[in-house]
Amino acid sequence: MNNDLRIDIFLDETNTPFAPYFSSDDLHLSSDLEEFILSKLLNCKRREVDIFIKGENNYHDKLLKTAIVNTFSNRVEENEYIYGRNNMKAIILYAFGIIIGLIGLSLSSRYAYFAGILSIVCWVFIWSGTEVYFFENRQIKSDIRKYQNIINANVHKK
Repeated sequence: MNNDLRIDIFLDETNTPFAPYFSSDDLHLSSDLEEFILSKLLNCKRREVDIFIKGENNYHDKLLKTAIVNTFSNRVEENEYIYGRNNMKAIILYAFGIIIGLIGLSLSSRYAYFAGILSIVCWVFIWSGTEVYFFENRQIKSDIRKYQNIINANVHKK
């Protein structure tokens, strides 16, 4: 299996690869080009990404590389923040689940019906924490790997 991915982008003289509302020292990709690059990176296991810019345009490959790095670095930072927040959320859900479970266990001898309800609530909290930690965070880590692969891409202008 080949670990290289080649993304070909054709820009004619009327296309602009940069977002319109960023300054020249803080370049970002246009949203269309950003989504196009993401659509080409289907498998996050690829290690080496080469982006080839073709067409009749006057953009230097270093400017394009800077825009790519700025755009996807912002996405990495956002997803790392969400990942950390999800970890905290999972810990809190686990803690609530354990506390409610212990309360239900202590009440089980006198109030069996109420303890049964607390047992169900306990498991709901624990399973919610499990879902956040194992399933939502897995997708976020996958996205972060994709963005890192794009940030480390080799940009070539033909």
